Amino acid sequence: MRSETRWTIGVPSPANHRAVNAIHIGPDPATIGGMQSVLRTIRDYSVGADCISVVPTWSGRSIRHNAALTAHAARVILAADRRSIVHIHLSNRGAYLRDPPLAALARGRGLRVVVSLHGNNFPEFAQAHPRIVRTALSPAHHVTCLSDGAYSAAKEAVGAARVSQIPNPVAIDLESPPADQTDPVVLFAGVVGLRKGVDILVAAWRKLLDRGIEGTCRIVGPVDDFEPPRLERLTVEGPVDPRNMRQLIRTARVIALPSRSEAMPMILAEALAAGRPFVATMVGGIPSLAPSPGMLVPVGDVDALAGAL
Repeated sequence: MRSETRWTIGVPSPANHRAVNAIHIGPDPATIGGMQSVLRTIRDYSVGADCISVVPTWSGRSIRHNAALTAHAARVILAADRRSIVHIHLSNRGAYLRDPPLAALARGRGLRVVVSLHGNNFPEFAQAHPRIVRTALSPAHHVTCLSDGAYSAAKEAVGAARVSQIPNPVAIDLESPPADQTDPVVLFAGVVGLRKGVDILVAAWRKLLDRGIEGTCRIVGPVDDFEPPRLERLTVEGPVDPRNMRQLIRTARVIALPSRSEAMPMILAEALAAGRPFVATMVGGIPSLAPSPGMLVPVGDVDALAGAL
């Protein structure tokens, strides 16, 4: 039941360099999701530390399994070297029950604690549950967040000196072909549901078909609360192995993400890293990612989405 990944940078440290050990707590990076993509990037490119451990507290299998993972994470923290940094990646809902106690445990052991806020609705959650948020963030020496709204809410909870707005890391795909050398493919990759605006994408694709547009629309990911109807040159595909996401992005001309709520979606950062434009809504930290205002559309605006695509 234990799921843990460890790796160490293969470069000898100078004699006067004290190795930095970081323990990252969050969802299992082998599962599907934006936070998982962040953890895979930190893991695969050794971001920010000499020795990195990813210790999951969520796998999507069951509450019982998540509890076992969380207990294992507590044991890892208890056994950690006192110079270690514990980095909690906090999302929504059940994460506020699982992960803040681990932050408190690490703080109690005298370890440095960082909490990164990834939840798409953190500002609203903080306004509705200020005491829960203050309790969750109080063990952190520092808090990082992805959007202006999350920054303001976190600053209100713990003070500006302990909060920074920092984008997620992403690796540049130097082998990606230019976008104009790909087939005209619109790609959506993520949870297929209303929060991600897949219904708006389907409606926009209908309009594009009526205009006689060439190309195809691919919707890739697990179906949640919206099942797209059958449409000409629109495919609904299951989730891909996270290791194949880079190749999937390379096949697209443009990435579409008309979400109703987001923090800072990794799919958009990964698109830019592969030289792919995106069309997305003006929510969360998305505007800070867009190099052109023409890549942003209002939430729920079918005509604007179709036009931008």
